Amino acid sequence: FEKKSLSTMAQDPNAEKEVPKNILEMINKIPLEDEDENALKVSSIRYLEDDRIKIYGVLNESILKGEHVLAVECLPKDADEAKQKDDDDDTTLQEKVIVISNNEVDIIELEDKITMEDLSPSKLIEYTFYENGPWFLAPMSQLSLEGYRKMKFKAWKEMIENPTCEAAFKRLLKIGLITNMFDNVAFPSPENEKADWIVKDDHGKDVTIPRPVKKLRAWNCNKRCYKNVQA
Repeated sequence: FEKKSLSTMAQDPNAEKEVPKNILEMINKIPLEDEDENALKVSSIRYLEDDRIKIYGVLNESILKGEHVLAVECLPKDADEAKQKDDDDDTTLQEKVIVISNNEVDIIELEDKITMEDLSPSKLIEYTFYENGPWFLAPMSQLSLEGYRKMKFKAWKEMIENPTCEAAFKRLLKIGLITNMFDNVAFPSPENEKADWIVKDDHGKDVTIPRPVKKLRAWNCNKRCYKNVQA
């Protein structure tokens, strides 16, 4: 899969800023756990990249307004850190997004709408409707996406075979076969584009037309870059 290069990520001025010593000490005193409540140890602390602050901040205001917005990479308490660094595909490394403002610490988590789990923003899928962005954060992880995908295509087939109105049917035919993910709740359009994907049925009721995403991606903690995910 294609990736945003490490050199490109390294050029982010926010990620290159030095984290103050007192902030490092605060982070290292926080007891951190994974989703299964297993203890974690801190492997690395840096400022979160500006691009990701903007994307994550849409769903969490404190990320946008925080004094210190940090990417804290962690490993299981008993993990062999040296071995992990030699394995780019190792999945034990994970990232916590932590915001510190006025000496108050906030470990940022967002809900996976499929599993109802609270996850770090970097574990959620990002999507775009265009070739080169902009990118938005979806409320589901890559694991949840795979199970959800099958259900959505059944829903699309049902809309084609049993259309609610002529206008919707014509729009579906115009779009053609949908092979990419779509969902107006999980992958909503920007506010200024939502009306373009709504038609009126024979009773004047709004019907939302499926809008397939163009691309999906997920954050790779080991390489500190994005990896493409099948859309």
